[in-house]
Amino acid sequence: MKKIGKSKALTWSNLFFLAPLILAIKYNLYWYVIVLFLVFIISYKFHFSEEDEELYFLDVVFSLVLMFFNFILLFMGHWILPYSVFAVICAIIALCFYCGRLKNDYGPSHSMWHIFSAGVCLFSLLTFIEYLKL
Repeated sequence: MKKIGKSKALTWSNLFFLAPLILAIKYNLYWYVIVLFLVFIISYKFHFSEEDEELYFLDVVFSLVLMFFNFILLFMGHWILPYSVFAVICAIIALCFYCGRLKNDYGPSHSMWHIFSAGVCLFSLLTFIEYLKL
């Protein structure tokens, strides 16, 4: 697999996933913590190592699992407003950055993908947590 150019933004943008990770730990959502932690570690290793095909495959698979779990949180949270709307907005923006990235703009675009994907996680969690408080 061809190596992709890295940027300093990729160094810190992955850290945004720590906010939903800490929140999930606080509310004992360990099933979500495990997947989110795996996504964080695999993405970190993928972007800051050789970016080989095996890590790419794992990165994609666990990212898809995380997306599925975000939907589960939204459904279990009964799409409580306003958090569910924020999750959907973040998802749309994240997908725009993911699908619209240019080869020469990989670092900044993919960094924004990380940031808004972390927003999806955070707002999906908040949707579920808010429902639990009712």
